[in-house]
Amino acid sequence: MNAAQDLHSSPHLNSASNPLWMDGLRIVLGLFLFAKGLMFLEHNSDVFYVFSNSQNLVSMEKATLFTSVVHIIGGLMIAVGCLTRFSLLCQFPILLGAMLIVNPQRGVHLGNTELWLSILVTGLLLFFMIVGPGRYSVDNKILRPRQPELEE
Repeated sequence: MNAAQDLHSSPHLNSASNPLWMDGLRIVLGLFLFAKGLMFLEHNSDVFYVFSNSQNLVSMEKATLFTSVVHIIGGLMIAVGCLTRFSLLCQFPILLGAMLIVNPQRGVHLGNTELWLSILVTGLLLFFMIVGPGRYSVDNKILRPRQPELEE
């Protein structure tokens, strides 16, 4: 077996070898984003107020709906581990907007829990972009091609 085959067949280089707690954390992250999307739909007047300083009414309505849909669909996809990295990537613009535009309007201090929550969730998105979806995910069970057993 040459070095290239050894590199591709190592069980430690894919997310199927991630510990179980990582799968649980991914599921919690996905469910949190799903719930946050539902909250945006329920409290869209609050979101309108925050966006009102810099946008017109039509773009605010679209931004709120877009944010909600991406969080709801993306959160469910992250929770089940289906197209996980793509779903994580779709969340980045929303969270970067929350961290850089929306939350600093409330002030950058320890009492601004939404800012710290946005930073934490963005960190988790980066973490799962690197480590992958884990062993209990649709990506691992269905979408990842299986390697044929090598004969020794």
